[in-house]
Amino acid sequence: MGEQQLGMPPQIPGGEEERKPVVFAVRIDPALREQVEGLRGITEQSVNEVGVEALTAWVDNKLADEEVRDKAMAGIEEEERRLQERRSAIQKVLGATASTSGEAPGTGPSRSGRRGKSSDS
Repeated sequence: MGEQQLGMPPQIPGGEEERKPVVFAVRIDPALREQVEGLRGITEQSVNEVGVEALTAWVDNKLADEEVRDKAMAGIEEEERRLQERRSAIQKVLGATASTSGEAPGTGPSRSGRRGKSSDS
């Protein structure tokens, strides 16, 4: 596969901050490598360009698959359920702590151990 030439990083949609490209290596059959090298020579594309093109097409294909989209949404909903359970557990702990100390959460002394300057000095 020769030297990999770094192309321009793909544009990131939504104005996100610039990200550095990362290496993503795959193992392929030698026969496929020969085909890639032959076509790459004809198209004058770099190994990197060929890889980005192939992976972009794969991602687009998967995102268009309704079953994959359904699985993704189910995963998001499960994560939201877990976060809600965690939030409830934390609120119960904070509520129990607040009721035993007599102070509402966040109104007690800071945990930093630092005190403000006293006007008595």
